[in-house]
Amino acid sequence: MSEGKVSSAEAKVERAEKHINEVEDQLLTFGNTDPYKFTAERNPNTRELIYRMVEVGAVPRIAPAVGDAVHNLRSALDHLICSFSSRIEKYTGFPIFDPSKKTSEGEEAFEAKIDSIPPEAKQIVKRFNPYDGGNPILWRLHQLDILDKHKTLVTVAASFGLLDISGHTAFLKYGSRSLVTRTPDGHFAARIAVSNYVAPARRTFPLKAGDVIHADPPDSEPDQDIEFRFSVVLNEPGIAEGLSITETLYESRDLVRKIIADFAGLP
Repeated sequence: MSEGKVSSAEAKVERAEKHINEVEDQLLTFGNTDPYKFTAERNPNTRELIYRMVEVGAVPRIAPAVGDAVHNLRSALDHLICSFSSRIEKYTGFPIFDPSKKTSEGEEAFEAKIDSIPPEAKQIVKRFNPYDGGNPILWRLHQLDILDKHKTLVTVAASFGLLDISGHTAFLKYGSRSLVTRTPDGHFAARIAVSNYVAPARRTFPLKAGDVIHADPPDSEPDQDIEFRFSVVLNEPGIAEGLSITETLYESRDLVRKIIADFAGLP
């Protein structure tokens, strides 16, 4: 077994988790301010009951912590390869590549990164299909890490989702539901959800005041118990568009952990 060889990679994952916790703490603090408010109004023509945003709070500055978490997870994979290499060159590392650029030269570069690790370790790398279209989680992690080296990740977009619960269209997250209260000015307020959530049937980002988030049938009465689920998302076109920050970080962490565990099981 090779548990000792993976300690450096595991340390990187632990550091990533500290940054993920920092992101969650900031989102929780933000959510407790009731940053999202909406109102219910009657469409005079269709008689539908329209739920519309009237206020969308400014998202806190969490991009640096998100970028640090991403980098530590991506770096953990490179540490893993180096720990199992008989020699370390400047290009030694965990290969994640673009298949559209798959040429003989590209294949050589891929093999060169893992040239000095044991054959069984090479099989583990290849089994995870580390390329765009083969493993979207690895590809996204790789691309976000590259972006973060050159610019601040866009994390200011807001989104919402809906799911039919108990006969009414409601917004849901895992665990307890978002708290919805009526404000003194007659609007409703919904606290942001921090934990992972069921993939929404409808998603809008960036969310802004004036957006319609839901419509009930004609002549419906306002539902005091309707629950909306809001999230802070990544908004990087072609890489991570409208994806929950916490979901993205946790699924990346879980995959990196799985790869490390497979390497740790090598003789």
